[in-house]
Amino acid sequence: MEILKNHFDVIVIGSGPGGEGASIALGKAGKSVAVVERYTQVGGGCTHWGTIPSKTLIHTIRQFAEMKANRLFDLVHHPVKVTARDLLATIQRVVEQQVSDREGFYDRNGVEVIEGLARFVDPHGIEVADETGNSHRFTADHFIIATGSHPYRPDDVDFTFPRVVDSDTVLQMTELPTTLTVYGAGVIGCEYASAFRGLGVKVNLVNTRERLLEFLDDEISNALLPSARRKRHSDPAE
Repeated sequence: MEILKNHFDVIVIGSGPGGEGASIALGKAGKSVAVVERYTQVGGGCTHWGTIPSKTLIHTIRQFAEMKANRLFDLVHHPVKVTARDLLATIQRVVEQQVSDREGFYDRNGVEVIEGLARFVDPHGIEVADETGNSHRFTADHFIIATGSHPYRPDDVDFTFPRVVDSDTVLQMTELPTTLTVYGAGVIGCEYASAFRGLGVKVNLVNTRERLLEFLDDEISNALLPSARRKRHSDPAE
């Protein structure tokens, strides 16, 4: 951690979309800004285990399904099979590019990036512990807390069991399952259910609400439900 100053106009805690947007805007406005990120790379959950990886997965699966649906594919006599390793490698390449781009955003706008876990020690001071255990103190006139969210983990579910994952760890699976039960039919649940179904995985989607994607208008939810049910009886990847 080579930070040449310890006081800033604003310190932003968290380098996800919220923290990144706030720190870059403040940097462009001429403020002295630092962003604290607990992990060794910027981007937060959105870049490393949320939006970017999941959208990459869906896009890759869609391309694979379109390729297999192409008439030219009928002329290829070698079976093509996608593995978890293939998917993870594709996702990792996209994530690495995203991290590189975001590091450039901070550099160009004069925003300092501080690696470590922050905790407040007083109203205008924080202590940041890096991965080696060393602590450094920083002060600021203002703070922005943009630490993001995390999946809900009920106490009665054993998430140490290798076949139980949440939306943060689902893309760490080393092999594709033959069947998958997704508990929760919100945006993330429907997204992953659709993605794995596109790979030929048999998916059960458990909805705890009255409707699929309940926050959407009724007609949108009603249109999505038949489509999801049809995918149970047809495999676009086969």
